[in-house]
Amino acid sequence: MKTTCAASLAALLLLGSTSARADIDGFAPQPETVTPRVHLIHRPGSTDAPDEGNSVVIEQSKGLVVVDAGGASPIGRSVVREIRKISRKPVKYLIYTHDHGDHNLGAGAFLKAWPHITIISTDATSDDMGGAPMDYLKTYSRDYAGEIDFAKQQLERADLLPEVRAGWQQLVDAGKNIVNRYRNMKAYLATLTFSDRLSIPDDETPVEVLYLEHADRNGGVVVWAPTEKVLYTGDILVEPLPSAAAPNPASWIQVLDRVAAYDFAYLIPGHGEVQKDRAYLNKTKATLAKVIDEVTPLAKKGVALADTCKQTDFKSLTEGLSRLSHTGQAIVQGTS
Repeated sequence: MKTTCAASLAALLLLGSTSARADIDGFAPQPETVTPRVHLIHRPGSTDAPDEGNSVVIEQSKGLVVVDAGGASPIGRSVVREIRKISRKPVKYLIYTHDHGDHNLGAGAFLKAWPHITIISTDATSDDMGGAPMDYLKTYSRDYAGEIDFAKQQLERADLLPEVRAGWQQLVDAGKNIVNRYRNMKAYLATLTFSDRLSIPDDETPVEVLYLEHADRNGGVVVWAPTEKVLYTGDILVEPLPSAAAPNPASWIQVLDRVAAYDFAYLIPGHGEVQKDRAYLNKTKATLAKVIDEVTPLAKKGVALADTCKQTDFKSLTEGLSRLSHTGQAIVQGTS
């Protein structure tokens, strides 16, 4: 769990006075009605480990469209149970927004519940999920065990901020549960892929799935329900702290500009709470721009990342916040 200086600045600007949410809730997803035909299934406090992505349920006239399936088999089963409470209609389509396991490794439960389901992703996401990017599944449980051991070491420190200590403690307390969840993981590939855009027509609630440039590696999409004015972004936007979702921060801002072009009433991020205005989206864009302004001059001079941290003194501001670590590296490496 390493941090970078740029990451720390961005996290500080976005975090404000928000403290870490260290609730132990068994990681059970809970439903939330967004509109009468759109529901969010998420784990409150989802910034705490394990990092579970949101799932969105869209009701069409003859079936359901679900976006993202949870990050482990037990989570997938929980999501399926919640879906059945929402509607008796079958799930006809399951969409992967991207290849990150916390959004799709629960798919096995969907296939068991609805054997004729169509799984949708971009071509790039399908390639990644069938290739080397998923090799981490072989050691997923063991890697989490190592992370928990590291958390125990951090708790021995006397200089931790209270919110940072609470986060490490939550990870330790949940450790056994986490390790058990990530044993014997399997990726389920899409049965229908597309390159740029895919429509799921319906007289009542049509759905559009769109690939927005090279967000979140090569496969990030947004899912748009125009009649409901609901936009789900996957990890292109994550709340309350953004995570790197594009090859470099400048292109990430461009993707967020495309998100902002939608006339949405509800913006659902890949993690976190439903956004009912544009405040968080605008804050994310402004924060990325500020980090770029701070770091780019040093990067152009060839200043190494470690030295950039020393010169800007970002590290001391938000110790222990790691969600943005790749952002700082991308700024330094991508603009030099």
